[in-house]
Amino acid sequence: MTPRKELFIKIKEALTQIPELELVDLQRKQFSNPKENYPTYWTAALIEIKTIQWETMVEQKQEGNCSIDVVLYTKDGWLDQHDTTADQDHGLAEIDLVDKIVEHLQLLQGNCFKPLHLTTEANEDEDHEMLSYRLSFSTLIYRPINPKFTTRKITITP
Repeated sequence: MTPRKELFIKIKEALTQIPELELVDLQRKQFSNPKENYPTYWTAALIEIKTIQWETMVEQKQEGNCSIDVVLYTKDGWLDQHDTTADQDHGLAEIDLVDKIVEHLQLLQGNCFKPLHLTTEANEDEDHEMLSYRLSFSTLIYRPINPKFTTRKITITP
């Protein structure tokens, strides 16, 4: 399995354990220009594997600094949280959900990547109908590369 695939699968598995999330998927700009088959009002976490800066290491491996964004989208009126809030938490359920996502992903690791570390949190409203919140994580990621040289056995005959 490639490092990107493992990273995505592990993050998706961790996020699907959060029952409030209706959709966990790869970021494909689903909410920027909704097409007829894309959901428009979901509570969703979209995973985006951003920049990887690779360095060649010894023993036919590469190590890279990788940044990952998880963008949380919540639908308009989720849990009746606008204007005259009806929930007991004073309309802060989205904050609780952000905290749950961080709890599930902070220090998550796999075979090809070191523990994830939260680096940035930011509000990110793409339009005024949906709340969107970006959580950025960083990690070191590893992959094997083709060897430059191959070992051969040679024999010397007198």
